[in-house]
Amino acid sequence: MSRILIAISACALASSVTPLMAADWGTSAPGFRPAYPMDMAPMEDSLDFEFGLRYFYGMGGQSFTNGSTYSATDLSHSLEVHGRIDDHSTSSFLKGHIGYGAITDGEFSMDDTTNGSYSTGRVGYVNADFGYLPINTGGVKAGAFIGYMYSDESPQNTGPITHGLRLGVAARAEFGDMFDITAEGAIIPYSAVSGSMANPGGTLTGIEGSLYGAAGEVMAGAHLTDNFVIRAGARATYLNGHVQADQPGEHYIEMFRWGPLVELTATF
Repeated sequence: MSRILIAISACALASSVTPLMAADWGTSAPGFRPAYPMDMAPMEDSLDFEFGLRYFYGMGGQSFTNGSTYSATDLSHSLEVHGRIDDHSTSSFLKGHIGYGAITDGEFSMDDTTNGSYSTGRVGYVNADFGYLPINTGGVKAGAFIGYMYSDESPQNTGPITHGLRLGVAARAEFGDMFDITAEGAIIPYSAVSGSMANPGGTLTGIEGSLYGAAGEVMAGAHLTDNFVIRAGARATYLNGHVQADQPGEHYIEMFRWGPLVELTATF
């Protein structure tokens, strides 16, 4: 009798397992079923990052005309922190830098006649750009960008402050894994300006209005290792326009700063 019960139980168990096995007909047992191909390659990271430090030796100046022309020229030394993110999946980039420096040598003049010197002052600036590089030949990428600029040009610690719009074109050429060249040029169609201009003798003139101009930068780099690049180049910015001032009449302003750059950058 017990043998008959055991046989009936075995038949019932077999009949319940058979449909389950039929559902997985032709497949390996669950414990041996591979989830992914063994030779599957990892997904490529589409983002490149750059962060580093720059030194900017700036030669700058500003002039204010209201009948007579008052001007100041100077030399400055600035340290910058900069960064860049390239997204290869969208051919876009985001970059920017923050700089601050000291004016170490300057001269005041009126109507092109020098009548004073100074050795104190500051320069501060911020740039942020977002760009798109649709042209890509493999070694060369090119496109356009839109950005924001801020500057504080203050001989004797007082001067005009600007907030501007940048519209430009950019390109980068890579020569193997060893060298690269980056270039950009931008127009500045609008830049709000406010603050004061210092005339020779210490008289301050309050100003407010808008300026326009252009900017450009070229850098050439050598890749020291897979993760470090040293670059050198030059940058220039120019603004001009008519503004309102404390004195009545038409007032014309010019501002510029240009000079060489050197940077050490980490890439990853």
